[in-house]
Amino acid sequence: MKKIFLLLVFYSGMSFSQNYLDNGNVLISENKFSEAENVFREGLKHEPDNLIFKSQLALTLIKQNKNDQAEKVIVEVLKKDPSFPAALWYGGINNFSKKKSDFRKAISYFEKSYNLIDKHSKQYFAVNFYLGKSYQNLLYTEGLSYDEVDRMIETYKKYIELQPDAENIINVKSFVEKIENNRPGRNVEKWVITTNPNVVEVIKKELNGK
Repeated sequence: MKKIFLLLVFYSGMSFSQNYLDNGNVLISENKFSEAENVFREGLKHEPDNLIFKSQLALTLIKQNKNDQAEKVIVEVLKKDPSFPAALWYGGINNFSKKKSDFRKAISYFEKSYNLIDKHSKQYFAVNFYLGKSYQNLLYTEGLSYDEVDRMIETYKKYIELQPDAENIINVKSFVEKIENNRPGRNVEKWVITTNPNVVEVIKKELNGK
């Protein structure tokens, strides 16, 4: 599936704020991310506590691969409002898509945003894909608990239900079927699919340390 960077739509009660928001979002839609960044930074000079401006600023930074800067802005927003939907969403996207992905952190953001997302929106099928894919990547690197495998299957099945004609749907269906047919029982503390002996040793040490 192609990467989904949904531009969240906001409306401000003040025309002054709306001008910055509209101008910045137009620039984002035109892939002029550096210019959009400047617009939102200018807006924040006038309204330093505007969480919408900060969230959209984070998006412009993500699109320029300034992931550390984006994370800092996202954390600032969530300190003010831990349930701010845009910041949670962009936090998930940022950690999923950066060069050295942090899938655990991406999952944390996406799970917190999950129940805040309109189930009839494109964002809803996207969050199910991103969660399933994040768990899948961890299955091949760090390993998953029984409950995490359950959640991976659940979110992938929801994605399959919502996007039956997606270009990657055959691969996703095949993966889910393979997992359901081969997963170990609940007595297995962590399941990892790998041929890398280093990963196996790390997991052994982790489990022995509990």
